Amino acid sequence: MDRSVYAGVGKKEDTAGIAKRVAQISVSAIKQMPVLASKLEECISLGQGIPSFGTPSFIRKRIIAALENDDLIGKYSLQPGIPELKREIAGYLRRDRGIAVDPESELFVSCGAMEALAGVISTIVERDDEVLIPSPNYSSHIEQILFAEGKPVFVPLIEEEGWRLDMEGFRKALTKKTKAILLCNPMNPTGAVFPEKDLKALAEMALDRNLFIISDEAYDFLLYDRLPHFSLASIPELKENLITCKSFSKMYCMTGWRVGYMVAAARIVDQVLKVHDAFAICAPTISQ
Repeated sequence: MDRSVYAGVGKKEDTAGIAKRVAQISVSAIKQMPVLASKLEECISLGQGIPSFGTPSFIRKRIIAALENDDLIGKYSLQPGIPELKREIAGYLRRDRGIAVDPESELFVSCGAMEALAGVISTIVERDDEVLIPSPNYSSHIEQILFAEGKPVFVPLIEEEGWRLDMEGFRKALTKKTKAILLCNPMNPTGAVFPEKDLKALAEMALDRNLFIISDEAYDFLLYDRLPHFSLASIPELKENLITCKSFSKMYCMTGWRVGYMVAAARIVDQVLKVHDAFAICAPTISQ
């Protein structure tokens, strides 16, 4: 079945000679719809997660100063990211999130959380590996798994309980091929913030089965109704099994700047950096 929205407007894909891992995936409808809408007048987007206001002035002023005075701004940064930024990220995680991270070995700066997620999945998922995903979920996560030749296995959220994780559903979905769990918290698209109790149960299950948990936390600051955000990275025992991806896109209105970061055990970071090097070299220096 052609999952591309383009099929509905008469555009057919010619995949002759194209690798199956690419031919089987689609640009997500979230990205395709703005392209279609750009051909019309007075369309209002209620879909994609783009802040409605601009990048803060203090960031833009710093960029202007760098463009005028920093001769290195147009060059590659170090592959894992600018050391000063990495130290600032580690300080923020320790100060505001209570998460201890070695900036030298346990994090790197990526081209947004999306590139970090794609790199992680390409690093740990092999052909026919199964990745458990709460459903509904962010569509691009599915394409990333398929591109790595893995199999997304959907575990429906419990809608009547505020889109909570279905722990029994996760347990039933486990097989010998299960390699990882991919989680978005707070959840895109439901907006649910998963309770600490449920997340700890998920962590216990992952440790028991030696599974990876990939945690997409791009929305961790968007909290309403006084709901607390619990990060799995605050569980020390989970360190060897957890990869956390975060982004500046939403927090600082920098969706087009393409800068985020990944946090994990040093041995995992070392491996994901191979993919990062092959596909991107480094995050944009000007954005860092």
